[in-house]
Amino acid sequence: MRVLEIGGAPGAAARRVVERVGPHGHVLVVDRSVTGIAATERACRDQIDAGLMSVLCASVESFTLPPGCPPFDLAFACRVGVLDGRHPREYEQAIARVSAALVPGASLYVDTGDPLTRIALAESRLGEAPPLE
Repeated sequence: MRVLEIGGAPGAAARRVVERVGPHGHVLVVDRSVTGIAATERACRDQIDAGLMSVLCASVESFTLPPGCPPFDLAFACRVGVLDGRHPREYEQAIARVSAALVPGASLYVDTGDPLTRIALAESRLGEAPPLE
């Protein structure tokens, strides 16, 4: 299973997900903070070196998968304002970017309380992410 974590610095949840997906899975942590990505790289050095995890410094509303990176099976986000309602202006663009990074029919889980909110992306899947503004 391939899992995309949005806003994942400093990597605590990603380490737990790596344990769950096992040696054939992969977790990509996307975070807009250079400092947060550096902290994730330090905290998750073993998982990154083993090829079980990777990191990408980008905002959710502007990221694209690196060339050759296959899509992910699911995504989750905790405390990401553009997805949890705190910064709604860029919500549609963020959803399009996440959708473009996932396999068809995949879901996004967002921390908006207990339980997590499941956002089904199949209906809103736009194919290509919108161009950066």
